Amino acid sequence: MTNTKNYSTHMNESEKREKQEFLIKFSKSSSVSAFRKICSKILRKSRCAFLDAEYKPVKCGGECDHLKLGKYLAKLKSNPLREYMLFKCNCNKICLSFPIIQGSSVYGHVLFIHLNKEPRKTVMDSVRICMDLVLKEFQKERELNKLYETIRPRAIALSTIHTIHRLLSSTLNMDELIERIARLTLQVMRSRYCSIMLLDESKKYLIPKAVINLDEEIPKTSPQYKKIRLGVKLEGRVAKTGKAVLSRNSVCVPLVEEDIIGVISARDKTNDAPFDKFELEILITLAEQAVIAVKNAQMYEEQEKRAYGSIKTLAALLDSKSPNTFTHSDQFVKMVLAIAEEMKLPREDIANLHYSALLPDTGKFSIPDEILKKPGSLSSTEYDIIKKQHLESLKIIEHLEFLKPAIPIIRHHHERYDGAGYPDGLKGRAIPVGARVMAVANAFEAMVSARPYKGKKISISQAIKEIEKNKGTQFDPEAVDAFIETTKKPEFKNMLGASA
Repeated sequence: MTNTKNYSTHMNESEKREKQEFLIKFSKSSSVSAFRKICSKILRKSRCAFLDAEYKPVKCGGECDHLKLGKYLAKLKSNPLREYMLFKCNCNKICLSFPIIQGSSVYGHVLFIHLNKEPRKTVMDSVRICMDLVLKEFQKERELNKLYETIRPRAIALSTIHTIHRLLSSTLNMDELIERIARLTLQVMRSRYCSIMLLDESKKYLIPKAVINLDEEIPKTSPQYKKIRLGVKLEGRVAKTGKAVLSRNSVCVPLVEEDIIGVISARDKTNDAPFDKFELEILITLAEQAVIAVKNAQMYEEQEKRAYGSIKTLAALLDSKSPNTFTHSDQFVKMVLAIAEEMKLPREDIANLHYSALLPDTGKFSIPDEILKKPGSLSSTEYDIIKKQHLESLKIIEHLEFLKPAIPIIRHHHERYDGAGYPDGLKGRAIPVGARVMAVANAFEAMVSARPYKGKKISISQAIKEIEKNKGTQFDPEAVDAFIETTKKPEFKNMLGASA
């Protein structure tokens, strides 16, 4: 029993592959699962299988022993334009076949095996209608998936741009920025590995700045942090040619401003799937935004270098009058920064503290030598002169724009935690945290070094005990705790230099 309509069955190889792929996905879709259940009820527990357009079985997880019926159906290809076909198999049991039709083409066949009885035409029409509905539902799913695959990289690209912009505003520290970009790459690309490399000044080598592997921690001493010559390995070739490279397990794109400044690469997706062209687009977009962030960080580093140079010049001028009177030693600066690191202060605060540590007592430039170099204790009048000149010191640096964030630290580093200090008698957390750090380091350095206005210097262990003794009164308890932890580290003696 047959019913026919005019549908095309001629196919080239490309069409065969397309139809085969369509049929495999269709046979595994959630829509077909529901179709199987409905047809099982309509046709009284018959089994269902799929054949391709050439009547070959499609592996879809629900095969039956009678797929060899495809060979039988293939014999009828001389008249393949049947809307459905009802026949008996070798077991003399009733079977039903429907073509799976898209447009004017036959993509395959659905086969119902061992029906209890010959179905009425109305039943077969119901199955046909179900098939048409299932096909329409599957087509909707495919269109939605295509739309998703088209939109997804664009949505991720937009999200990536937004995230990079947040990174731009969150840090200008190059090391922090590069690591954050690398971790963002892992997240966006869903990869296990990411590396970011920048060209050195000679433009002949790539220097790894961040290498992250989700499966293991990679120390800076690892061979993966060794520089790579241009043209060598994947990253070196991309940096040399400026062309992105996409393969199954890796994707690498250049970081380009006007010239190539480095490369960013990702490897091994977390779900073991291959990288595709959409992910290449995403990484190119990320790289474009990363370049802006990296160049801003590089400009900031250059500004910092110039700022430090200006401070060093000013410090040298002050020290020419009386060495270490107006400025502190390099060891003191290292100690201040070590305490700040131990307290886990933000990078920007540490940078401002660095400036402050280099120029804490510029006001002494206006103090007469007889007071600066006076042996023993100062009179109350002399002490008032020093306090007054401390405020005058700010006039020397207040016009330097890059030092403005450091001025509150310089102004208040003589305050006491209990409010008995100067110039404003600030108390507790009202004192800038940088000034609280400076107060501890300044007092320690004063105790272990020789200064004209005090007696002999004391030992390091005595000075540490004195700092602890004044915890919570003269000094911030958190700053003291961080200082104590710093003194326990091997690097502490190196900070002290000759004082040790």
